[in-house]
Amino acid sequence: MTYPRLAFAAAGLLLLAACREQTAPTTTAPAAPQAAAPAGPQCYAYTSARDTVRLTLATTQPTVTGQLSYRYFEKDRNEGTIRGAMHGDTLRAEYTFQSEGVASVREVAFLRRGTGFVEGYGDVAERAGAMVFKQPGALKFTSTQPLSPVTCPK
Repeated sequence: MTYPRLAFAAAGLLLLAACREQTAPTTTAPAAPQAAAPAGPQCYAYTSARDTVRLTLATTQPTVTGQLSYRYFEKDRNEGTIRGAMHGDTLRAEYTFQSEGVASVREVAFLRRGTGFVEGYGDVAERAGAMVFKQPGALKFTSTQPLSPVTCPK
């Protein structure tokens, strides 16, 4: 090998070694802290020209409680409480509500999408005085009424 080729090869090896030293981590970055559950209630709503759905959630791990109301144009208003838990990205809860002065209970499910929720629908059956989903794993989250974060009323 000639001297210029030898010098070129040596320079290349030195450059390669220098690059490796710069890219090798010298310290481990601290792990990012886990996101804490938000303090206080979290509020979500869907509003159109004539319809409103409002959901207020409070989380005390593992329980999620809150208020849910449906106000559809020319239909009976439903207002009540929910109590349930998150199952992955899905909130499943028992909704106890009043409609036309009659107390009822039914299961509800909401899938977290981005920063909000979409309600799930599926076949239901009565069990122990409440309407529950026949197949919770087969719910359809195709609602055209996405619940977006809103400021909670005071």
